[in-house]
Amino acid sequence: MADNATPPQLTFTVGGFQANAVAVLLKTFAGSYVWRLDWWVAQTNSEQIVTYAVNNGTAYQYLVPELNKPLRICYGSCFGVHTLQDVNKLRNKNAMWKVLARVHQEKPYHLFFLGGDQVYSDQVWEMVPALRNWLSKKLKKRVQAPFTPEMEQEVASFYFNLYTRMWSQKQPAAILSQIPTLMMWDDHDIFDGWGSYVPEQQECPVFKGIYYQAREHFRLFQLQTNTDGVIGELALLGKSGYTFAHRMGDLALVALDLRSERTQNQVTSPESWDSLQTWLDEAIREKLLPDGTPQKACKHLLVLSGIPVVNADLTLLETALNIRPGQQRMEDDLKDQWLSRAHQQERLRLIRGLLKFSQESGCRVTLVSGDAHVAFTGFIQSEPEANTGAEPLVINQLTSSAMVNLPPPTLVVYMMEKLLAGKVEVLDQGITARLLKFPGTNRRIIGARNWLSLTLDEQPSIHAEWYVEGEEKPFAKVIPPINVK
Repeated sequence: MADNATPPQLTFTVGGFQANAVAVLLKTFAGSYVWRLDWWVAQTNSEQIVTYAVNNGTAYQYLVPELNKPLRICYGSCFGVHTLQDVNKLRNKNAMWKVLARVHQEKPYHLFFLGGDQVYSDQVWEMVPALRNWLSKKLKKRVQAPFTPEMEQEVASFYFNLYTRMWSQKQPAAILSQIPTLMMWDDHDIFDGWGSYVPEQQECPVFKGIYYQAREHFRLFQLQTNTDGVIGELALLGKSGYTFAHRMGDLALVALDLRSERTQNQVTSPESWDSLQTWLDEAIREKLLPDGTPQKACKHLLVLSGIPVVNADLTLLETALNIRPGQQRMEDDLKDQWLSRAHQQERLRLIRGLLKFSQESGCRVTLVSGDAHVAFTGFIQSEPEANTGAEPLVINQLTSSAMVNLPPPTLVVYMMEKLLAGKVEVLDQGITARLLKFPGTNRRIIGARNWLSLTLDEQPSIHAEWYVEGEEKPFAKVIPPINVK
């Protein structure tokens, strides 16, 4: 962002070569200008240090990984709090950002995967006067009211200022300047529970107007684009959402957009699921390319599902709350879950599709998730048909949350632990899911702020490490490729 229309100049240096980035103006707002600075560095047979500076200012560095060699990835989610009152409850708000900075200095990361709720926009209802006035009306009048120019201006200003404040914090800004990022949004990047409200609210002019502004600023500040349909070199999948995918050597990444197409009865459109399946078939299976050269199959597929696919089953609580729909604060959170009754068939489609892909391709599938404000590990297993002698198919889920937000109260974590103890969920014939004991503990739930480190080795195995607030050493788990016995 700059205070005039003169394009900033970014100069970068790699291997003794120096060049300038191309400045692209993305947005002008209230006397401010948002620029994207485009440059690229080709991977080689050596890891490369890229040094860059904007307008001859502070010099920053990041790493370009060696071609077809293991990557180091960090993952985090939930980088804010729900309400203004919650801000006062935070102590050392950016403590886990500081831990990430320390670990990065010791063993630098190549990529930072941000899994949702990068900003908490729930305060839009408190901080936008036109929306406070709208909320004071009865429901019937609210759903009929227009999204006025005054609302649009105030909401646009809210999201623009929210992102510029978040992105300019000292610790987050330091990390974002040193580690390239991939980001996917979740509900709080819009507002709490987006997509899980009753249709008359979800489709009302004010809700849709707020969503449009949230989407524009998500694209602008998280995807660095001001148009739909293009996110750099990433494959953008689906009908109208932002599900994207990318392959990097033995590793492939898919980030599921669980918000753009969400309704009470749908998480993602059938067209988006079909598009994902097509990409998996074409991009990461072993096959001959059109020029006759062989394409090796990926060894690992990381699927980012911001909301955990394997979780505590809260459908009984959801049913109880349906006695008085719309009255309980937790209701939209329950309907957001993959285990909500309305989403269970779609969840099963996702799981069966990933198991089938893993079986046919020999690629290990691992789910990465956040949202829950606790850390845990999920385990999906599909038993082979009788007398085949095949090994069971397994999908691990690694859940890390939150990096900034508050963990649940100790009593809630205790009750979740009791609810999960020894429980195995039967998903379908021969397919089960459960939460495992957290690595090195007798607990299934870790109720503290945390972030996740993922390092590939030459096998290639994935070494997962949770850095947890208050713990001296990370909790570790290893996920081998399928072909390692």
